[in-house]
Amino acid sequence: MKNYISGVLLIMMLITSSCATRGIHDKYMGATEQRLITQSIDKLIKKLPEKDFSLLKGHRIYFECYFLEDTESLKYAKKRIELELIEKYNGTIVADTESADMVLHVFFNAIGTDRDKAGLKTPDFFIPGAGGAVSIDIITLDMYHGISELYYYIIDRNNMVITRGDKVLSIVRTDKLAFPIISIPINTLD
Repeated sequence: MKNYISGVLLIMMLITSSCATRGIHDKYMGATEQRLITQSIDKLIKKLPEKDFSLLKGHRIYFECYFLEDTESLKYAKKRIELELIEKYNGTIVADTESADMVLHVFFNAIGTDRDKAGLKTPDFFIPGAGGAVSIDIITLDMYHGISELYYYIIDRNNMVITRGDKVLSIVRTDKLAFPIISIPINTLD
């Protein structure tokens, strides 16, 4: 009976110590995070609908991007879209709306990374010299995603909205399945 109770307590401890966390960073923590963001932006731009953006072909375009904060990611995305407008649509970027044939407003809902971890692990414990609490993965899924999402308005020179684009979403992932001793990559960056 003691073994049964001990077994039940151990199983209950493992179940109650399962985790699901989400981490969002303000600064780029390393090359993987930078690649997740830039690849998600590049993938997002490739998904922009041709039927809407072909309206800009050969025109003078005033172009502006909006996000909650003026971040380096936003500057990267803006320059990347600007170069796409020049190269793919033969547009000319102009500095003000008065000299533009068309105006493009791009609103970003997300530019960044998410890190999620879900599964079973040991409760946190302390090992002297480890620098804080540690735990051991029993079986967890560690998900690291670069996410970009936008929608846009294309306006003609008479300030008439020609189109309001649907949301376009891009997610780039690098996930792994973690066990006590090893971790197995499920998908990786290109």
